[in-house]
Amino acid sequence: MTTSTVEVTTTNNNGVVTPLDELNIEIKKKDAILQCFYDIASMDNETRLQSITTLVQTLEEIQSIFKPEDHKDISRIVPKIIEKSEIFNNNLSPELNYTLKRLVIGLASTRDSARIGFSMALSEILHSFKEVIELPWFFDFLAFHMDLSGKNLSERESHFGRLFGMMSIIRSSRLEGLPIIQNQPSKSINYDFNRPPSENMIECIVEQLLYISKKRSIYSELSFEILSSLFEQLSDSNFDKLWPFIKPIIPQSQDEYTPDLLSLLLLISKKFKKFNLIKQTVGWKHPSILNLSNLSLIKNIFSESCKSHPRIHKVWRITFEILLADHEENATLIEFWKLIVEENLFKTTSMNKKYLGLQLFEMLLPLVHPDIINDIFSENVIVNLSESLKPTSPLHEVGSLAFQSIPRTAEISSQHRLALILFFSNNSHHYNQNPQQQQQQQQKQKFEQSISVDVINELVKDLDEDSIKIYLNSLYKLFIDVASSSSSSSNDDNNNEDEDDMVIDEMNNEEKSEKYIESTRHWILSQIGHISKDLTKRPTESLIKLEPMLLELLQFLYFHSYYLTCESKPVAAVATPVTKGKKKVTPAAAVVATPVKTFTEELFTSKPKSEISQSIRDQCFIRFCSVLEELSYLTLESTKQQQQQQQQQASTTSYEGTMSNGEFWASKMASFQYDLLKKGSTDSDRPQLSTFLPMGIKPIDRIMKIVQSIQLKQKSAEKRLNQLVGFELLFVHVSLHYLTDPQEISEIIEDLTSAFEELTNPQPPQKSSTTKKRSAPEQDKPQPFMVLLDVLISLLDKPIHILRTIIKQIFSIFADNISFQVLEHILTMIKAPTDELFNGLDGNGDDDEDNEDDDDDEFKPISPEELKQSKENSDSEEEEEDDDDEEEEEEEEEDSDDDNSVNPELVARLKQTMGKHLLLDEDDEDEDLLEPTEEEAKMMDNYLKEVFKSKKEKKSNYQDIKTQTINLKSRLIDLLESYVKKFITNPNEYIFKMIPLMIEATSFDEPSISNRFISLFKNKFSQIRTTTDKSVNVQELNQLLSSLFDTILSSKHTGSSKDKEQQNNNSSAYILSGHAIYMIVRVLLSIKPPVVAVAAAAATPSKKSTKSTKSTTTNVAVVESTSSEYGSLDIKLFSTKLDSIIECLLDRNNIVPSRFFAEFAQRFPTVIWASIKKVTTIIESPQNDYNSKKILDVLSSIVKRKDSYGTNGKNLLNNASDILTTLCNSLNGKEKQLKPNSIFDHLNLINQIIFSCLQIIKSSSSSSSSSSSSSSNSDTNLSNKLGSESCKLLESTLCRLYKLNNKQNIKDTSKKILLSLGLENNEIFESEKQKKLEKQQKKETQQKERQSNKEKSKQEIIERIEQSKQDRKNKSTDSKIDNKNKSKPKKKVEDDMEVVDDIFQDVDEKSKKNKKDSDKKSIDNNKKDTTKKSNDKKSNDNNDNNKKDSIKKSTDKKSTDKKSTDKKPTKEDSQPMKKKQKK
Repeated sequence: MTTSTVEVTTTNNNGVVTPLDELNIEIKKKDAILQCFYDIASMDNETRLQSITTLVQTLEEIQSIFKPEDHKDISRIVPKIIEKSEIFNNNLSPELNYTLKRLVIGLASTRDSARIGFSMALSEILHSFKEVIELPWFFDFLAFHMDLSGKNLSERESHFGRLFGMMSIIRSSRLEGLPIIQNQPSKSINYDFNRPPSENMIECIVEQLLYISKKRSIYSELSFEILSSLFEQLSDSNFDKLWPFIKPIIPQSQDEYTPDLLSLLLLISKKFKKFNLIKQTVGWKHPSILNLSNLSLIKNIFSESCKSHPRIHKVWRITFEILLADHEENATLIEFWKLIVEENLFKTTSMNKKYLGLQLFEMLLPLVHPDIINDIFSENVIVNLSESLKPTSPLHEVGSLAFQSIPRTAEISSQHRLALILFFSNNSHHYNQNPQQQQQQQQKQKFEQSISVDVINELVKDLDEDSIKIYLNSLYKLFIDVASSSSSSSNDDNNNEDEDDMVIDEMNNEEKSEKYIESTRHWILSQIGHISKDLTKRPTESLIKLEPMLLELLQFLYFHSYYLTCESKPVAAVATPVTKGKKKVTPAAAVVATPVKTFTEELFTSKPKSEISQSIRDQCFIRFCSVLEELSYLTLESTKQQQQQQQQQASTTSYEGTMSNGEFWASKMASFQYDLLKKGSTDSDRPQLSTFLPMGIKPIDRIMKIVQSIQLKQKSAEKRLNQLVGFELLFVHVSLHYLTDPQEISEIIEDLTSAFEELTNPQPPQKSSTTKKRSAPEQDKPQPFMVLLDVLISLLDKPIHILRTIIKQIFSIFADNISFQVLEHILTMIKAPTDELFNGLDGNGDDDEDNEDDDDDEFKPISPEELKQSKENSDSEEEEEDDDDEEEEEEEEEDSDDDNSVNPELVARLKQTMGKHLLLDEDDEDEDLLEPTEEEAKMMDNYLKEVFKSKKEKKSNYQDIKTQTINLKSRLIDLLESYVKKFITNPNEYIFKMIPLMIEATSFDEPSISNRFISLFKNKFSQIRTTTDKSVNVQELNQLLSSLFDTILSSKHTGSSKDKEQQNNNSSAYILSGHAIYMIVRVLLSIKPPVVAVAAAAATPSKKSTKSTKSTTTNVAVVESTSSEYGSLDIKLFSTKLDSIIECLLDRNNIVPSRFFAEFAQRFPTVIWASIKKVTTIIESPQNDYNSKKILDVLSSIVKRKDSYGTNGKNLLNNASDILTTLCNSLNGKEKQLKPNSIFDHLNLINQIIFSCLQIIKSSSSSSSSSSSSSSNSDTNLSNKLGSESCKLLESTLCRLYKLNNKQNIKDTSKKILLSLGLENNEIFESEKQKKLEKQQKKETQQKERQSNKEKSKQEIIERIEQSKQDRKNKSTDSKIDNKNKSKPKKKVEDDMEVVDDIFQDVDEKSKKNKKDSDKKSIDNNKKDTTKKSNDKKSNDNNDNNKKDSIKKSTDKKSTDKKSTDKKPTKEDSQPMKKKQKK
């Protein structure tokens, strides 16, 4: 327990308690209590609750050990704690007294959640300390501190503080069971509002709340809220006693009611069932407030609740709780919503009311039952909600929050989700013919188009199986029952309209209704497609459960694509027999339940209210194909039969597009179609086709018999045959498309059946006598696979996407049985030009136009003679023009081509009729022409129109045919891609045989086809690594490789424009050749060569000597190693082709070989060493800097790849000497031509080769010998590997480069190379040693000279000093003799001493200068030193002379100035003189 002395003071003028930290009395557990006060006001709910529990527990511990006698110890300072009055409680501990005071005063605080937190804390304390704290005392305590007169606090703070304090009293649950003694309210004259009597607690609180609620409107809502919470704790008897207190505040008219009062009355009527509204109040029509008759009275009261914006008033929550209980006397929730919200709040211009309406929508939507969700989305709600979703709307914030309630409601249950989906689906295409509602309907339509589809798509994702089935059934029903809505309203003004106007209006209405029906059905089909896409993404287990529903979906779509419904017959009721004894007797009048119709019966008999148009039927079939295509990618067979397959251990292959029982979806639908067609043709009650079938159902009957036979064979066989599966899938899909084009599909069926019979049941070989007669027609007969291919291609040409996917699947199934002739036929079609694929490009479209205009006089038929004459004239004109220049011939040929493109009959007729007015020849002049008449001018205009029209049509037809051919070719490439994809892991010989044909196909068509082939090679052929197929011939692969190299080499051109254009056209061929080379080289390297030939060569005995035998054995070993290294690649052929590629590297005009070589070197660096000698020969040839740098880059890229060195680095070690010699020769021969940068590149490459060779030698020697010997012998091994000649050549070139070049980088690299080679005893290093020795000698001589100069200078200084001393002595004796006769000899002596001092100072300064000069001399050269020495001597002599002159001048001055020397000499002047005399 932590204790501290604190001093408790009274409240300040502001009513704030002094903190405990500033008090001077002993408070127990101060830290815990203080922290609780801060946490109670927190915004976090959990923190607030935890602090309240901690505070209550702490106070209970302190109060349990507290005694009232403890107050005597602090009686001295009790007045400082709190004023002595009736509110002081001696039974409470000081801690509890302080806590109550701080909590009560904190009720007036506006900080964070102080009021809520402190009121909750007070309610818990009042509830916990029932025995100690009395409620009347606490109310007086509250009234004392929350003075309503504004003594210590403001009016707002004191009123809200007292309200929250009374709330804490009510929520402490201590008012339950208290009696009500006062029967009548206090009179206003005698009522003390500030200090009311607190003996009757309930009456006191009620009167206080009613008083505060009347004072200001801001206190009304909280007052009635507290009063409502009080009534919830009262019994019926106590409520009857309290009603007289409340009755005075109820007005006489409902217009004067407030939302607060209405919420109180609603709560009273809900709580107390005996309360009679009509007896106790005035103006109501029914005892229930929320009765339908009373809603008109309280409509404005609910509207006034918007004043609590942006909060929702409590009256709405209470009202919704009562209405959701669904009492009989109350109005329904829908009636209340329509009258109060829809027609009251939203039909105003007030934004606050609309804001409130959207808030109510957000609050109510998750609460309602799924059955009435449709009614909550009323028209005004949708309009305002869609408007609020716009970013510029002032209601955007609340609108987005309201819209977010839709997914929250969907998460409650699957019923809510389904109800929302059904609402948006049923109202997505609402139609209204009333013109007054047209503007509003446009807004609603905008909401539905922008939001409904997205909402449904999001909600459908999480639907369960049952809900999906219900939703699909609703869509089926809507698809059939959709009809136009007729407007029932009619005005009197319309009676005066004319009949014509009425007819026009009816026609317009019919058009609108048809558009509405079409749009609704289109929307339903799009929803079905979205649901199917979502279902296919679900896991397999759920899809197995949804199989019947998906099958019904397919049946619905296919049925409405081609069939009409039939009339449903009444089902005869079958009475159940009743057993009497041993016999069964059927009663006469038995009640029999009608049997439930199945889905197919409902589908066949449900007649649509409006006829289904042909466009809708086409859309149904398109949607059917899309759903069937999505299911064709799924495999449900393996999941259901996985355990059975594991038990049987049978490796059965699973196919895509199968159901859980192994049957194809398409087969199931084909049987459904066959049943409809077969029974519809025999039974009139069955559904009939909407179109006529000229061929009947014989082709379908033929197909289905074949399919049934195939299914029987598959069931009897242990393992499915791919060929039979492919035919079944093909027959089934062809039958499903039979109704689209019966005539064409019937022809396809005949070809398919014949091909099937020939492939599955081949005929036995005929006798020899008959073979000669039938050999010729049998040769002309196409092969069955070719027939099958033609059928597949014809189906590919159809604009149906499912056929493309299915045909690719079928082609992959037939891949094992496809011959190369089929693949070759596909590739010939791809590389064929457009004119060859589609005949009749010129078309005969003009014939129809000519036939139509035969009746006119302007277009008379031309006789054959006139036509021949016009052709002969045109031929003669062309023969005459052949003698002109080439440019003129080209222009005339273009003109003749244009003329020939027009109908020749039209041209001949134009010349015949209008020849007088045309310039037919070049010699004709404008003057010879005649002006046409009006009829002739019109005739000419018609001719010209026909010419331009025919040209335009032909151009458009050609473009259509061109796009059609490109699409067909891309689909054929898809077939090839599926074939290659199947054989990626183990390619057969056909994969390699297709490569030249594919490369050839790229040069005949559009770039899109070439790009498809390039992507095929990059994505599929690049994945081929090896092959184990025995059909692949290694020799053929090597020959193919050489031919591919030839295509790359064909990129050479002479420089002419035609060659350049041809090279640009064949760029895709070069790319494909490169990728094919990479793939083939990879495959050949992976194939092991036959070892038998090598072994035989090794085993053959040699007849030569032993030396020859040794050589032969070594040769055999080398062949075996090379063959094993390069696999089955013919390295000789490859190296020759690669050498020719290397020759083209330096051609700037041709980029293809260089790019190919760079890419090939990165992919196969090991194989490049076979042609490394060719690269070195190019270096020796004279080239410029650009070419040499290019070759050096190629070499460096090869050398850098350590993985290309081979075993033990033999590729590099065997070729290093040749590379180094060529590099040295290029440096020796081209040194003057090469720039320093290129020389540096040469040296870097040499350094790189030597460094890598040393690493290889060290690694091999370390494995064989010790580390000590390996380091010493590495240089010798390298020299042995490279050879003495190459080493000498390298040394000489490096030495020469070092001497002749001034670039430091070249010198450093050359030295580095020599050091790595171990050539330290070289001229370069010896010359450097000599230079170093010379530098050292120079330094030593300079130092000696400096020292000698220093000594000389010192000696000279000493001599000068001694000489000066001697001179002074001599001068001093002479001066003494001269000055004997003078009267003051002391002055003379002093003067002499001063002169001597000056001399010494001059000498010292000169010595310092000499030292500086000597230091400078040591830095300079010897020549400069000698000159400086001579100058120094001259300067010394001059200085001596100057000294002598200065001495003479000083003596003269002293002799002349005798008066100035009368002063005595100082101590400072005499001391140095004495010292010097001593010296």
